[in-house]
Amino acid sequence: MRVTFACPLHGYLYYGGAQVQADKTAEELANLGVEVEFLTPRTSTLGDLVHCFGPYSQYDLVMKMCQSRGIPVVCSTIFYIEPKTRQFLSYWLKARSPWGTHKTVRRMWQHSSLLLPNSEAEAEQVRFVYGVSREQIHVVPNGVEARFAEGNPALFRDKFGIREPFVLNIGRVEDRKNQHRLIQALKGTGLKLVLIGKEWHQEYSALCRREADGNVLFLPPLAHDDPLLASAYAACRVFALPSLVETPGIVALEAGIAGARVITTPIGGGREYFGDHALYVNPYSVSDIRAKVLQAWNSAGDGEALQQHILRHFTWRRVAEKTLEVYERVLQRK
Repeated sequence: MRVTFACPLHGYLYYGGAQVQADKTAEELANLGVEVEFLTPRTSTLGDLVHCFGPYSQYDLVMKMCQSRGIPVVCSTIFYIEPKTRQFLSYWLKARSPWGTHKTVRRMWQHSSLLLPNSEAEAEQVRFVYGVSREQIHVVPNGVEARFAEGNPALFRDKFGIREPFVLNIGRVEDRKNQHRLIQALKGTGLKLVLIGKEWHQEYSALCRREADGNVLFLPPLAHDDPLLASAYAACRVFALPSLVETPGIVALEAGIAGARVITTPIGGGREYFGDHALYVNPYSVSDIRAKVLQAWNSAGDGEALQQHILRHFTWRRVAEKTLEVYERVLQRK
């Protein structure tokens, strides 16, 4: 079987969860005997099936070509919006308006063979906003590499001279990731906070730096295959991801498999992944973020239980197996 992966042209400029999802799924599919190639401007032939990642109208011409040639298309939707009524209504109206990107994505998704959201929560939003039937949706979870269970905490501590226990947050420094409220929440607690990520939005980064005191350390992003990344997860006492929305946050899975105490947002699919093994915060409440971080910090924690839960259900191997089942189903139907 030969499959073409389509990822947004701009995606690898700020390598994040969607890019990790595509890369790791491709690697594990290859281990299962699937030939995977990524669509580039020089691609001249498409595979037996095309797999698109994310809600991007730039796939429109490719999908039209697939329709004309009888090539099935599946889409990992990677779509979830903040549950603010006004914003949600704005998205909802745009999705049904006769103009704009949302109309294009709606048409593309309605003509796809199957849509692959990462959670039931995401599936419900895709159905509601884009008018897709439930029969057209098959949930395929996000995954994590088992190697993150074996990080050496000394590497990270020695590299950056960190001796005390600390709270860790990893992700682009931006409004959606909510680092500003996390910094506010930990101010005055005496807890060390380490933020790892690209400062993509300069105004928001400046806001965070103005709020930060001497207990906050800003570090640049680490390559996903850098041993220092696995080491950072292993070294932290608490991993805090109080984002406004996550689907569900690959970094939280990586921290969980490393044995950290995880705090994350309930907005998105987090509860479907972590169940009772994590604490959930109101991302708009500084006081709640503070309370949950302190609760996790002072708890005994059960990192092994979360680690085993993730290893059973959410490795990239399991994701690839579920994805391959989708491909075979779609191609058989064709």
